[in-house]
Amino acid sequence: MQITADSLPEGEYAIVEALGHRTLIGRVTEIERFGTKLLQVEPLFGDVMLGPILLGGGSIYQFTPCSADIAFARRPKSPYQLPASVAAIVPVIALPSNEELPGILVDDDGDCRSEAAEARAARLGDDIDEDDDGMPF
Repeated sequence: MQITADSLPEGEYAIVEALGHRTLIGRVTEIERFGTKLLQVEPLFGDVMLGPILLGGGSIYQFTPCSADIAFARRPKSPYQLPASVAAIVPVIALPSNEELPGILVDDDGDCRSEAAEARAARLGDDIDEDDDGMPF
């Protein structure tokens, strides 16, 4: 479901900086799971609100409460702006199209690849991993 600044669900919004240089922007709630208090963040990305991410209190570096309007304005719009663990769960439907990401190709599986990497693979041939160990050298 697509969201706009006016259609954001009620709740508290914040910009959360966590250890590991990760920033999440979205609706936040304090919950208890596994016998401990956790911060639940429902990150905003593009025009969608992603599923909940749980953070332990010790991993929160900075917590900046903000309005839903500010959260919507500051939300990430490109996959590279998300922490890798969050980008891995973004539904394909929420990913920008190739027209929206110049220099980035998105295949049918939702995997991103740069045009430079695609050109390099074409120059070197399709099978650049001759020993199939997953390493390109």
